[in-house]
Amino acid sequence: MPATIRLQMSNEEQARVACYYNETDRAEARTRAQMVLLAAEGRTAPHIAPLVRRSVDTVQRVLRRYQCAGLDGMPHRPRSGRPVALPDAWQAELLRVIELDPHCVGVPSAVWTTRLLAAYLARTTGHRASIETVRRRLHQANYVCKRPTWTLRRKAAAQPEWAKNA
Repeated sequence: MPATIRLQMSNEEQARVACYYNETDRAEARTRAQMVLLAAEGRTAPHIAPLVRRSVDTVQRVLRRYQCAGLDGMPHRPRSGRPVALPDAWQAELLRVIELDPHCVGVPSAVWTTRLLAAYLARTTGHRASIETVRRRLHQANYVCKRPTWTLRRKAAAQPEWAKNA
């Protein structure tokens, strides 16, 4: 078992980490700041891990990085490996069709799903990408992927006594 990591932090350091925790909009960054704050309270990695739902190894790695580099050491490090190479035509077609009704491009569906988009883009551009890649690219373009919500506005307008009209 690795040695217990103890953080000795001044009130000012704790305030900086707490500020980082409160101001960041990235969930993983908040979790890592929470690990550091819990360690500053005197908790050990085995006690912190179940609270933040991460492994003991991850908690220890974050605490070691904080000890070495402060707040700059806490965020995820860039992943190794080759970045995903998507043709510009693929990205352009994704951004074009996402605004269209699927029927306009020959897809027999009322709404787009990441699976339908991936299949359509593979057919039209010749480049296959996973549904997760499609989801990530949509997110980067400020689109949100969620389950479709079906509404019956047309029928509700025709039936004034319908419960949702009240």
